[in-house]
Amino acid sequence: MKNENNAAFRFKRPRLNDLFREASKYPLAMICAGTGFGKSSSVHDFLEDYKEASPIWIQISKNDNSGTRFWENFVHSMAQINQPLARALNKLGFPDTADKKNQYVSLVHTKASHVPRIIVLDDLHLIEDSSVLRLIEFAINSKPTKISVFIISRSTPHLNTASLISKDRQYNVNEKDLCFTESELAQFFSLLNITLRQETLREIMQDTGGWAFAINLIAHSYQKSPGYEGYVQNAMKANIFQLMEVEIWSGISERLRYFLLTLSLIENLSVDLISLLANGDESLIADLEKQSAYVRRDNYINAYLIHPLFLEFIRRKQNLLTEDQKRETWMKSAAWCDENGYHMDAFSYYDKSGDYEAITKKVASLNVQMSADMAEFALKLFDKAPEAVKYQTPLFPGMHIRLKLNMGQFNEDTIALAKSYADYYEARPDFPNHYIILSNVYFSWAFLVMFMCTYTDCYDFDIYFKKAGECFSKNPINTVGAYNLVPISAWASLVGVARAGAQEEYIGALSRSIPFASALGKGFFTGFDDLARGELCFYRGEFDEAEQYLKQSVTKAYRCDQFVTYNRALTYLMQLAIFRGDFTSAAAKLQEIEALLSEKDYGVRYTMYDIACGLYLLTLGRHEEIPEWLKGGFSSYKHPSFMENYANRVKTIYHYRTQQYKALLAFIATEMEQTVLLGKIGLKVMQALSLYHLKKHREAITALTEAYNLAEPNKLIVLLTQFSKDMRILTAAALKDHSCTIPRVWLEEINRKSATYAKHLAHVISEYKKVNHITETIVFSPRETEILTDISQGYSHSDIAAKRKLSVKKVKTIIANIYDKAGAENLSDLVRIAVERKMV
Repeated sequence: MKNENNAAFRFKRPRLNDLFREASKYPLAMICAGTGFGKSSSVHDFLEDYKEASPIWIQISKNDNSGTRFWENFVHSMAQINQPLARALNKLGFPDTADKKNQYVSLVHTKASHVPRIIVLDDLHLIEDSSVLRLIEFAINSKPTKISVFIISRSTPHLNTASLISKDRQYNVNEKDLCFTESELAQFFSLLNITLRQETLREIMQDTGGWAFAINLIAHSYQKSPGYEGYVQNAMKANIFQLMEVEIWSGISERLRYFLLTLSLIENLSVDLISLLANGDESLIADLEKQSAYVRRDNYINAYLIHPLFLEFIRRKQNLLTEDQKRETWMKSAAWCDENGYHMDAFSYYDKSGDYEAITKKVASLNVQMSADMAEFALKLFDKAPEAVKYQTPLFPGMHIRLKLNMGQFNEDTIALAKSYADYYEARPDFPNHYIILSNVYFSWAFLVMFMCTYTDCYDFDIYFKKAGECFSKNPINTVGAYNLVPISAWASLVGVARAGAQEEYIGALSRSIPFASALGKGFFTGFDDLARGELCFYRGEFDEAEQYLKQSVTKAYRCDQFVTYNRALTYLMQLAIFRGDFTSAAAKLQEIEALLSEKDYGVRYTMYDIACGLYLLTLGRHEEIPEWLKGGFSSYKHPSFMENYANRVKTIYHYRTQQYKALLAFIATEMEQTVLLGKIGLKVMQALSLYHLKKHREAITALTEAYNLAEPNKLIVLLTQFSKDMRILTAAALKDHSCTIPRVWLEEINRKSATYAKHLAHVISEYKKVNHITETIVFSPRETEILTDISQGYSHSDIAAKRKLSVKKVKTIIANIYDKAGAENLSDLVRIAVERKMV
């Protein structure tokens, strides 16, 4: 021990170590006590000597009342011990939806090292945000078995841990446990070479109740004024802040006082940031560390911790700093947080320093689909900005509109905001950066109009892309940010109405927009119009034309690093191959999508790959093999152009395939009117089929009629044939229903195309099983086995009907079921399978 202060701070109590050792055997340990009871230091001392589990220390601050900020803190803490897991969690983002929570569980259980760990959440009493608290609850309940969680808090956190308490799986440590005993008090003073009479020890215990912080201060004061009676006792009782003033503040150098004041301005006391604020002055850092009774360096989190009472004491003196000194501290801290991925802290410090140019550049550097709480926080900063800032910061107007888009504010108010910015700068052609500002305004306005076309049926967004491109060409700059600039959704088409010709109008606007969008940088939108044309042809059943457009999209998009467009074009080519019965081509396309996982500039590559895998496996009937997060509940989304819609598309198919009809119907009822036309048709089809399975035949025919009304104007038939067998049954029922208003010729066409697709799909499934060496037991009923034997012996349908005393129609139905179960395409294929499996 180097000095008295170190001795005071480093005093370890075996009794508490035994207490925490017992707590480590439980999934959750709750250490709750008020300020100054030594909660954190006691746990820290225990972990320093405890070798049976590795610690992860997460220091909570008030700023963590934001999902994104908490997640950044959590991920950076994880990075101290597991970089691969931290990178994966960082890409996932704050798990604010059921699917993200499922992904989180999968990542933690697959990427976490299987060694005992203790995760410490320190100062959890600062968290009031319900979304963060619910995530912590979820994380505790879903953690691996070898992990124990220690929660340190001044008060009982608002966490629901009733299930753990009822099962005696939560260990509680309270103030009484943490207080010094008289024996520990004697050992503590003895360690400091302070000799006290037994009566004095008891008097100190009576005055302090064993409160660690007060005892620490008394020990500190004893060095100058031996004897507890008098000065020390009265000062402690009268005003603990006054004691800090006398015993700490007055005894340190002026430069250390100034340094402590600057540290009180910030929340993140990372060792690297503190070194930056100290301008690399190691002697100043050494002086700081000498105050180890109140300031300590924690190597678990690579940060300094200031005792809360001492921090409050310092903050009361912040008026000693000038505004320029405060601003300089916030600017340095913001730049460091920005560089190191603490985005929410960066926004906060830029805001305090009043640097709106930095705030604007920060927004521009982030993905257009940034987390909701981050976008909300940033939008509040933009909305409250002074008028001078709004009209003098070049990127501000465009990013202001973009934040509105991110929050799902696709409305006339946002249009009005865009128009007000455009009108202001159009009227001031000599304004500095005039064309840069206008290009950003029109660019964001173009996306606003494009997203709104789902509801307005107006496709003139190319006008605004053109204006953006023309302004940009007059004053080009390097494009800021690497975010994706096409809708990352289930559909390339954002058309929301069934009007004939609307699809072509939308694609026409896309084509006219691309030359101007691409000029803005990075080949934005390249290949997206071909993707939309390929999509339209695919759903019309025009497979040759679809393939041509989709291949063009693949070539153009990959050349310009437009990976989202490239991925989606490959996904359509994969589905197209399955519709044609070409397993080899379908599997190859999935492999090409998998290869994109190596593209580090493709930020959503893992999510998009999971979605492609989900569609592939669901089509092949491998429902339980899809990624776990796609099996969960549905996510809400602000607009169908956002990725949540794409994930929901896979989830709806999973729910249907696993016969979760009621949950699926409930989702369809709430989301039906909010999606694009292709999504509406898909949902209506699943609604009709689900209702039919639930024996609600009349309602099923009504839903099928609605699907027909949506699909027929643009001849969109493939969405109705993708559930091949089930659609054949439903259309057959509709053909018999005399009240059904759907044209008979259309029903017959859908029935016929569904039957063709069923044969192709059976072949693909058969090839998939063969390549993957999958052998599944086929169970036939006694009647099916009899008829299978008859077929293999060459009997015709009429012969079998006569032999088995059945109608020819009934025989055909049974044979259709046999084909489906066997996965056979034709008679010879069925006989081959039956012989190989020794069924006949």
